[in-house]
Amino acid sequence: MRICALIPAFNESPQIAKVVEGVRQHIANVVVIDDGSNDGTAGIARSAGATCLQLPRNCGKASALRAGIDFARDHKFTYAITLDGDGQHLPEDIPVMLHVAEETGADLIIGARCFDRARMPRSRYFSNIVGSKLASALIGCEIRDSQSGFRLFRLDKLGKTKLRSRYYELEMEILIKMAKAGCTIAHAPVRMIYDHGEARSKMKPVRDTVRVCLWSLAFRFFGA
Repeated sequence: MRICALIPAFNESPQIAKVVEGVRQHIANVVVIDDGSNDGTAGIARSAGATCLQLPRNCGKASALRAGIDFARDHKFTYAITLDGDGQHLPEDIPVMLHVAEETGADLIIGARCFDRARMPRSRYFSNIVGSKLASALIGCEIRDSQSGFRLFRLDKLGKTKLRSRYYELEMEILIKMAKAGCTIAHAPVRMIYDHGEARSKMKPVRDTVRVCLWSLAFRFFGA
């Protein structure tokens, strides 16, 4: 397993060094894709030991991840693990992801959070529930956390798949297109951090949930 970590980041200077250093405890090759930050994120990431790709302007999370996936393919990595640069995903959960991959042989491992309505913002809770139910219906098997950006997948199983997303629908695009290609999917339990004063998601739950749902239908039925 030749693996790299892909971390999209936009103005994450307070958190990015801690995230990179945490990931490097488990994965040697860490790639931060700086999505047009203006707060020194790229330099901090490099100082923490990451390879840093810089987009010329803010293009959106999906565009950053697509650049990272292209880099990983070009450098002959066999697996990529994705996580956010804002501290909401815990690098300490990476060994769990790797263990599930080795145990199941699945092509895609989703870091599945346990949704606790008492701890999550109401809008985030329902957006995740709606998205996961829609993904399960479209794919035909249980998807516990369709919007999780904490994932491990085999790069060769993406093949020459054209990824078109620019924003938060990328997670669903990869999920649906890998499932349509016959890839196997497994889940690994991971912890979630919400609103602890530092890590805050940039996702807008209502707007982005509607966008994800509409694009998911397009990916599933029209091959968008």
